Amino acid sequence: MFWYCINKCMNYTAHDISDFFNQYESRVTHNLVVHTKFRPFGHSQIQIDRMAEESKKCLRYALNCFAKKLYPNHTNLVVRKPYIYRPLTLVTIENIKETTDKQQTIHFNISLGNIPKQYTTFEIEKLFRQAWQFNAQQSNDIYITDKNEYPANQQRWFGYIVKDANKSKQLAWNTNGTWDVQNCWIPHNAINTD
Repeated sequence: MFWYCINKCMNYTAHDISDFFNQYESRVTHNLVVHTKFRPFGHSQIQIDRMAEESKKCLRYALNCFAKKLYPNHTNLVVRKPYIYRPLTLVTIENIKETTDKQQTIHFNISLGNIPKQYTTFEIEKLFRQAWQFNAQQSNDIYITDKNEYPANQQRWFGYIVKDANKSKQLAWNTNGTWDVQNCWIPHNAINTD
């Protein structure tokens, strides 16, 4: 019975990930595509897995820096009370398999929420770019939109960002798969206050 449960839990699909993200659709305010400096072309899967792990560490660091930048006079709030002040982040990672395309980079798709309302999309991009490019030393190739700009339907975005897991079922549940669970964050206390 134990192994059945483990096996059943580990075999979730791209649709399951998308459904999980959809629970928080109303809380998302911005979507980002954030490229790394890592290119999988010409590398073995073992090397690409290392690049992906390094990318995830860089994103974790950048997200921490970004969260603190949102409260410049009270940077400790996101550390002391993360369930209230830390941004909602739903994250997937792409291009973590061997490829023949030299231009492809490992990159993240990120949905953000729980950001102080006074920030415009331009200001959010500026703060995130500082955290990603300058603090984490990654690519300056960042694309951000208000969730109402692209796509018109947030559920289409969630379907899009799990497309690699639709192509390869193993990417839906593998530790080195599409869903970057470690960099996701749901500020439950902030969500429950509305």
